[in-house]
Amino acid sequence: MSKVLVLGDVIIDKYIYGTSSRLSPEAPVPVITYIEEKETRGGAGLVYENLKSLGVDVTMFETEGQVSVKTRIMCDGHYVTRIDDDASASGDAVLKQVQETDFSQYDYVVLSDYNKGVLDEAKDIIEHINKYNCKVIVDPKENAYFYKNAWLVKPNYNEFHDLGFDEWTGNIITTNAGEEVIANIDGKNYEVEVDKVEVSDVTGAGDCFLAGFVYALTQGYDYETCLKVAVKGSTESVKHRGTYILTKQDVEHTTVFTNGCFDIIHKGHIELLKYASSIGHELIVGLNSDASVKKLKGATRPYNDEKTRYETLFSLPFVKKVVVFDEETPYNIIKQIKPKYIVKGGDYTVEEVVGHDLAEVRLFPTIEGYSSSYTIGRINEDTSNGS
Repeated sequence: MSKVLVLGDVIIDKYIYGTSSRLSPEAPVPVITYIEEKETRGGAGLVYENLKSLGVDVTMFETEGQVSVKTRIMCDGHYVTRIDDDASASGDAVLKQVQETDFSQYDYVVLSDYNKGVLDEAKDIIEHINKYNCKVIVDPKENAYFYKNAWLVKPNYNEFHDLGFDEWTGNIITTNAGEEVIANIDGKNYEVEVDKVEVSDVTGAGDCFLAGFVYALTQGYDYETCLKVAVKGSTESVKHRGTYILTKQDVEHTTVFTNGCFDIIHKGHIELLKYASSIGHELIVGLNSDASVKKLKGATRPYNDEKTRYETLFSLPFVKKVVVFDEETPYNIIKQIKPKYIVKGGDYTVEEVVGHDLAEVRLFPTIEGYSSSYTIGRINEDTSNGS
């Protein structure tokens, strides 16, 4: 399992809740009757708490110094005001701690910068951590120069333009106020739309996004899936008042797999693919290559070549990916993809399905009168009759 270290500015997010039924005689402000108060860790602390909740093997790098406190006054569900008690840490002292630390046990180091002093020497901190071949991921607040040589940075839209990240040449994710997420990772561009939801509180949404992304990395997901998981995390967080701690259910990304030759696609195929898509977030179809089909079906097959079959499947709106394989079975692909579900037709038993030991099998009832063999038989019959 991948190990993660979180380093950065820890903030205490304090919420005081109350109710009001009258204005003060001293000034036109509500008189608030106290109900309760809650405290949670924000900033780097919130990233850590989320990763911990998601089951990641995560450690918080404890730094010396005072902690900033943000106190929010909430009245009858409305955000009235915020009181900040800012504190700062000594960047030099933190750098000394870092330089005395062995990071070889960590796969990812997350730097969460809220400009409270912990990461004042971010450039030198990153330089030291890089000696251990860790991937450094930064949520920045300063100019891009300070995070030089980080593996990945995550500025928001304003930071991207104001802090020089528009000239960043490394891996980068940019979030734009709930509209979309744009990224370039390992030279490939990604764009993920954000679902529209009723926003209750945006506090900590960026931290939940970052935690979701790092969590997905530790699960071995591809980068596109990591971004989708991150978006799910931030989208869930804004539905709740106050800082929110994610659960696995909030960010679960369910991959569904099915496979076949798909030589002559018919209604039975379409209905099975629709069903498979409906039980998860991403449907991946394993497609037998031309060589594989010949081994299974004989020298006259397939009737439609690999490219045609691939393009036909990929054109279907409910199919996310098509993966071609040369082997007689897709077992190795299933091991690599790690789907939650494998879907096959009802003419199989669970034990007959390749990969039943790797994922939960769902059998979809066959539709009478619709099969490739039946269709081919009808064509041959018509041909022999001179039709």
